[in-house]
Amino acid sequence: MTNIRSMTGFGTGSASAGNRTVRLEVRSVNGRFMELQIRLPRPLQTHEFALREVIQGKVGRGSVTVQGTLETSGEGQAGGVDWTNLAEELRDIRKAAGISDELILSDLLRWAATRKVEDIPEPNDPALKEALLEAAAAALVEHDAFRQREGAALEVDLLTRLSRIEESACKIPALARTTLEKVRESLESRIREYLDGKDFDEARVAQEIGHMSERLDVQEEMTRLSAHISAFRKTLADGGAVGKRIGFLLQEMLRETNTTGSKCQDTSITALVISMKEDLEAIREQALNLE
Repeated sequence: MTNIRSMTGFGTGSASAGNRTVRLEVRSVNGRFMELQIRLPRPLQTHEFALREVIQGKVGRGSVTVQGTLETSGEGQAGGVDWTNLAEELRDIRKAAGISDELILSDLLRWAATRKVEDIPEPNDPALKEALLEAAAAALVEHDAFRQREGAALEVDLLTRLSRIEESACKIPALARTTLEKVRESLESRIREYLDGKDFDEARVAQEIGHMSERLDVQEEMTRLSAHISAFRKTLADGGAVGKRIGFLLQEMLRETNTTGSKCQDTSITALVISMKEDLEAIREQALNLE
């Protein structure tokens, strides 16, 4: 299978910095553009921009949600309270509030009344940033493998349906020629019957019948459809971000199929056209999941 990807994916990763562990979860579903939502605990939020750059470098399109957590274990944590992190935050509050002495409860209450929690500066911990990006790299590897598996399954289905469309399209020209010959013979018979015994320009009648035959001929539509099918296969073979190009090719394929259906009133051709349109619609729905 070639290297195409679904926009649906999932991956997790983790990395440690001292007694703290960063865990990251990456989920994605299909979307027209790149939509990225990141949710991180406060100690990691200062590194969100770096994380955003890493993810956008790996995911081209889709609706992506990143959820991060920070766990602390060992010394510095007891009773569910991260005392080391709390001490760092209290020192930051003292510095931001301009308090030289030790903090007391009244200082904290005064601070809380005048400032929002978001105003408390977070320490820029290089070790936490490194752990966050390491966890992101691991999550993105798993996420990408998931998307490739989904993409391979989609490719099998797309190629199967494309082969059915091509098989039906190959039958139409011969059926159309047979139908066209019947229409031409019927027209000639009816015209001669109507003009029986009257003078008429046989060359002009033949010319008009020829024009009508051209309007019913679908060879050009089938030739263009065949070219679009070849381009579709090449696009899949090239791999990469194929979703938008496939969407364009599907529009053109549906246009040629609809034109063929409107030109040909033969029941056999109509049945083939309906089958082709069903597969084209199924391909369109599947292609919405491709990056």
